[in-house]
Amino acid sequence: MIVSRSGAIAPGLHVVGPAEVPVFLLDGDRPALVDAGFACLADTYVNDIQKILNGRQPAYALITHSHFDHLGAVSWLKKAFPQMAICGSPGIDRVMARSGAVDVMRMLSDAARQTIAAEGVDMDHAPVFEPFALDRPLAGGDRISLSDGMDVVVYETPGHTRDCLSYYIPATRTLLASEAAGIPDATGYVFIDFLVDYDIYMDSLQKLSCLDVDVLCFGHGYVYTGDDAAAYFPNAMACAEAFYERTKQCLKEEGGDIESVKQRLKAFEYDGKPEPKQPEPAYLLNLAARILAVQRREAALEEGGKS
Repeated sequence: MIVSRSGAIAPGLHVVGPAEVPVFLLDGDRPALVDAGFACLADTYVNDIQKILNGRQPAYALITHSHFDHLGAVSWLKKAFPQMAICGSPGIDRVMARSGAVDVMRMLSDAARQTIAAEGVDMDHAPVFEPFALDRPLAGGDRISLSDGMDVVVYETPGHTRDCLSYYIPATRTLLASEAAGIPDATGYVFIDFLVDYDIYMDSLQKLSCLDVDVLCFGHGYVYTGDDAAAYFPNAMACAEAFYERTKQCLKEEGGDIESVKQRLKAFEYDGKPEPKQPEPAYLLNLAARILAVQRREAALEEGGKS
């Protein structure tokens, strides 16, 4: 089954806020949030969480990676739930310490707020992005206990970012992979955002594909369950390889001109695609990074072939 809505998805699993920019709530004796969406939607997330937990507080916020649309509301969630421990890769603290990175997050957060306002939603007094610090750094193999017999296992899955983590619950065969598993759209096309390195990303994708998964939660838009979850990873890998080959061909035909390649790829995988989709400023930043990752890899392969 393919689910694209907010609310209860499976026992103990809720999508909080809009499905396009979700916070996942894992209920238990010690509830956990996974990711923190847009800053401007913080009030929505808090209200939905309070309704579900009915006076209880989340024990943890598990952040997948240091992008504005996955940790945007962390500071506001911490203010609403002060006992909650903010958890994630130590790389997140390093990103928060870079003023340039924080400025980019604020710029992209503002673009997201304007996009939502253009849809008729009142964003005049919406929260804005504020940097934060982790309460608990995580590493691969760490376990977070939700209840007796219900642990979240941490997997290091870099490639989209250097600090990307995925979270797996063996007891329910639930994987919250964010963009380490790519993001499918309504047509079945999978956006594979190997912003750091193609080979590292594919290694992480292969690692996740070996898990026994019945519920697969993406960073945006969808949750796949049952047979759809089982069939997902071969399709994602095929989409990754196809995008790589398309980008390599465009680089060759455009003489390595990044801007020309960007426009060709945008026309193929973004323009005319159905909503919901990534805000254009964020998409273009990520697209440029993917093109450069292909260009670097091809240059390294060519250099290796000469030696």
